[in-house]
Amino acid sequence: MTDQDDTTTGAGESKQQRWFAEVQEALDRTGDALRTAWEATRDGRMSALESAKQAAQELGEVIDQGIAAAKERWAAADQAEETEEAESPFADEATPEEPIASDAEPIPMSGDVTVTPVESDSGDQS
Repeated sequence: MTDQDDTTTGAGESKQQRWFAEVQEALDRTGDALRTAWEATRDGRMSALESAKQAAQELGEVIDQGIAAAKERWAAADQAEETEEAESPFADEATPEEPIASDAEPIPMSGDVTVTPVESDSGDQS
């Protein structure tokens, strides 16, 4: 019986070794196929990378142009504000803290002023 167990084990190991060899060969073929596919797409990948680089450079240039245009507009707006302030007749005068209302009564500066009402001679006495 020992001989039969050894034979079965020997045949089992032989099948296992064949299976392992087949798996190894399949893996090797798969690796070769992947390498070949990777190398075949190299030119396409390099081309796509160059296109992406060029697009990124163009985007950078467009952004720089936009920034320059914005700076020019801001400078022009600042100049316009400075020009308006210089041309204003009140440019050098300080702005009053409180606006003066035209219908407001003047406030006397000291308490010793007496206001006397004036009578009119209109002749319309009823």
